Amino acid sequence: MNLDKKVATRASYGETLAKLGEENEKIVVLDADLAEATKTSVFAKKFPNRFFDMGIAEQDMMSTAAGLAASGQLPYASTFAMFACR
Repeated sequence: MNLDKKVATRASYGETLAKLGEENEKIVVLDADLAEATKTSVFAKKFPNRFFDMGIAEQDMMSTAAGLAASGQLPYASTFAMFACR
């Protein structure tokens, strides 16, 4: 890893999710209609069957993530912080 190169946090997040997805098939990603902004689109392109665009429905997304976790999946729910806490 080149520590001299600056990378946006969201870009690193998207790339890391995709790498983790290769290592563990239980990882699923949920997004609230922001896949390009959060860079979860990187994961979505590699694993479309494990990516869920929940639309502009953060409360539903969090509930769905909880249900997926309860059933043994490893969900990553992605949105902007100001929408996640409402």
